[in-house]
Amino acid sequence: MRLARERGNAARSDPRSEQKTASSTPTKLVVAAIDFGTTYSGYASSFLSDFKNDPLKIYTNTAWNSGGGEGLVTDKTPTTILFDPNGDFHSFGYEAEDKYTELAEDDEHEDWYYFSRFKMKLHGQKKIRRDMKLKDEQGHNMPAMKVFSEAIKYLKTTLLESLRQKITDIKDTDIHWVITVPAIWDDGAKQFMREAGKEAGIPDNQLALALEPEAAAIYCKAISVKRDGSSFEPGTRFILVDLGGGTADITIHEVGESGTLIELSPPSGGPWGGTKVDDAFDNLLKNVFGELVVSSFTQKNKTDELDLRREFELKKRKFAGKDKMIFKGLSTISKMLEENGQTLEQTLSGTIYEGHVMHKRDKVHIPGTLMSKLFQDVKTKIIQHMREVLTQHSNVNIILMVGGFSESKVIKTAVTEAFPHKTVIIPEEARLAVVKGAVMYGHNNSVIISRSMPFTYGISVAVPFDVNKHPESKKMYKGGNYKCEDNFKVFIRAGDTVIPGQTTIQHVCNSSTVSSANVEIYRTRSKDPIYTDEPGCAKIGKIELILNNTSAEITPIQITMSFGSTELSVQAKEKGTNNAIVAKFNFLY
Repeated sequence: MRLARERGNAARSDPRSEQKTASSTPTKLVVAAIDFGTTYSGYASSFLSDFKNDPLKIYTNTAWNSGGGEGLVTDKTPTTILFDPNGDFHSFGYEAEDKYTELAEDDEHEDWYYFSRFKMKLHGQKKIRRDMKLKDEQGHNMPAMKVFSEAIKYLKTTLLESLRQKITDIKDTDIHWVITVPAIWDDGAKQFMREAGKEAGIPDNQLALALEPEAAAIYCKAISVKRDGSSFEPGTRFILVDLGGGTADITIHEVGESGTLIELSPPSGGPWGGTKVDDAFDNLLKNVFGELVVSSFTQKNKTDELDLRREFELKKRKFAGKDKMIFKGLSTISKMLEENGQTLEQTLSGTIYEGHVMHKRDKVHIPGTLMSKLFQDVKTKIIQHMREVLTQHSNVNIILMVGGFSESKVIKTAVTEAFPHKTVIIPEEARLAVVKGAVMYGHNNSVIISRSMPFTYGISVAVPFDVNKHPESKKMYKGGNYKCEDNFKVFIRAGDTVIPGQTTIQHVCNSSTVSSANVEIYRTRSKDPIYTDEPGCAKIGKIELILNNTSAEITPIQITMSFGSTELSVQAKEKGTNNAIVAKFNFLY
């Protein structure tokens, strides 16, 4: 395909003056949202009739039950999935954990496939492919698309069953589905989740993706307005800190007229969720008991290991930063030391843990000072990043914290102490803010009237070579003239304000290909890139065009790209004839 000229500019209207956008508002009987989390997943739903009268009348499953001695009754279930030896789906959540543990205790688990906390495999990957594989706990490979789609399918099926208990004759076409994704995910990860949803049986035209911090902001604004009617009046600016199991997602919004939301800064954050505390706990166990003993424990005592994980989850939620924690589940590891002829006290003699970590009456005591250190690294990174973001927005005085990890007393205290002159708000059931907000977004997606672009997007073009401007390394002879290749032709810049349904860029290119053509897309965080191969720039995907050209003649094609929604979209047509051309972004090839 020969790239030619492009024209058109992104819309630059002030979002504060926008009361409506071209985004469509679904009018399905039900909106059903799936919060696909790193550690826990759940769902919520509401009926259109209820939403019109009370947007906060949202149904969730609050009775996921882990069972066992340290039983958890939660409003989400672990993001854990089990497949049988044939590769067929067996179970999800607590049921998957319990079944796999039972199999392992009987040494019957080796041919099964067990995946836990696999969502983060989509974060930070240089290139996500549609055919990528995941390794399970034993190193078995399975297509990632199958793992994700079966997990979504389970949550979808379970949610449908609960809906049909309320309305027996509800049809699949009556439901608009929403799947939540971190705002800091790239385009490939978002496309992967959409395709996984499609594989799970959700039609494209009934599925939307909601950015997790945006969904939480919608919910928090709604519950505040219902309580006092004033906290989030037009002009109010707030930083939304969404702390989940895997990531910290941070955005800044301003409340517009009629309760709309304006994004003031691009989403940012990193892998600073609650699982980092779990990782630190694992390292502590290895330092205290020895890596070989801990490895033997996890391999030979699956039931005890699972009980310990659940016990630690409870302790992690309750820990306030000072009191010692007493673990029943660690007694098994301590006893394994004794079986090797050494007590815990003897093992720790001469180490920094001597006199601090102790085994008493079949329980292991860990002092608050050591427990606090488990939170230190992730706590520091969250606070540091919040400072960096707020430095650019000094007039933001409200901090909204949501997500399961935000309910940690240690994290609450750290944020409050770090920002003493700001109002810190953590809503009740902060862990459900995302999924409930996603339901509200599914009913009315026009509440988000603008976003701030996190990246600069464009294409690679060749321009006439200028000896005073271009390096010799970029010089090439083409079409009878010397050209400078790899120039970054910018379509939209990082930091630009974009309006869903309105901000578009048009690009005209020529193709002599009969059946198909591609336009490669590049991305960078730089606002003013010069070349597509400079540091930080990357080819992230392409626009695929299916042509109707019946001759070998050059066909001018007008491509219209839309920026501002949760996903990029594209349309194309033959210039002059206006005949539609099938066009789509592909970030997964």
